[in-house]
Amino acid sequence: MLELDRVFAEYLPNSEEVVAGEKSRRQLLPGKAADIDAVITQRLPELLTTFVEETGRDISRYRVYGSVGQLNWTLAYIPWVAILRRDITRSTERGYYVVLLFSQDMQSCFLSLNQGFTQFRKTFGEKIGKKKVLQVANIALQNLAVPEGFIAGRLSLSASTGLGEGYENGAIVSREYSAKQDVSEAQFRADLATLLGLYDQLEQKLGPSLLDHLDLLSSDDYQEAANEIAKKPPASVLTAGAKPRPDKVLGKGANKYKRDPEMAALAIMAANHRCEIDEDHETFTSRRTKQPFVEAHHLVPMQHQDGFEVSLDVPENIVALCPGCHRKLHHARFGDFKSLLQKVFLARESQLAARSIMVGLPALNDIYKGDVDED
Repeated sequence: MLELDRVFAEYLPNSEEVVAGEKSRRQLLPGKAADIDAVITQRLPELLTTFVEETGRDISRYRVYGSVGQLNWTLAYIPWVAILRRDITRSTERGYYVVLLFSQDMQSCFLSLNQGFTQFRKTFGEKIGKKKVLQVANIALQNLAVPEGFIAGRLSLSASTGLGEGYENGAIVSREYSAKQDVSEAQFRADLATLLGLYDQLEQKLGPSLLDHLDLLSSDDYQEAANEIAKKPPASVLTAGAKPRPDKVLGKGANKYKRDPEMAALAIMAANHRCEIDEDHETFTSRRTKQPFVEAHHLVPMQHQDGFEVSLDVPENIVALCPGCHRKLHHARFGDFKSLLQKVFLARESQLAARSIMVGLPALNDIYKGDVDED
């Protein structure tokens, strides 16, 4: 197919520019696009739009667009053209969709039923996000029959960036085309029709959000994700007042409520990465964040969410603790930490009330006299 051949042949040779006598990655500046950029952002989207219409689908229900990167940034290593159902997602940053992905070395490309990795990176941090997007891909695969000639699960884009690796892990079902292969338009159309059919099947079976079917984070993954997200200020400010209950997990661990690592990250940042029982308590420095590693603990435990009409997963109900203090609240005899619990509660009592989490110290003591699930 001519358009694929052009990208294979021309993308890498047009990926660099000379600035002040030095070669560097080409910057995407207004009015300075290379001819090959238009193949990806205009010609291929037009062609794929036609192919979608030829399957009998209402094209108004889809968004089809391509990208070689953002303006005023450098050229993307992995260009793409995406086909999004508008009732599932309107951005490649989230949800799932069919996408044409070119490998970084331009030796192959893939038509892929894939996922937006940015939502996983924002929710879990990059390291845990890569694990979670792979887990969701496996959940999706359990609900689909993979056609002959297609790849199930992870693919190889020769990626050197976190976003590219996210696309590799997020792949559900894909079809590969080699740069050395003569790809016919008829074959490409048939493969696209197959993937669009799988796209529809997946929505019918699992709905518009695959993340809703993800099992609970393990305790270690939750703590690591919270610390990684806490490396930088949040993109948005959490509004005041009571929050609705979080969703329950749909798969394994059903009847447990989801914990958002971003809420824990906000609490960790507010505590300046120090133990809130005693900021002089020693911990260790995280190899990933280069910050003191502290653990997030729900003061009113999430296992008691059913007893509250509002969310317990808010920063005001989450305290940052050194690993030793955290273990103590979960495993020590009640009398050994009763005074510590009182200290933390009194410091948070008014903040809890501001979130409509109405609990007194006697009731909290009764909770901690029993077993408290791991956070």
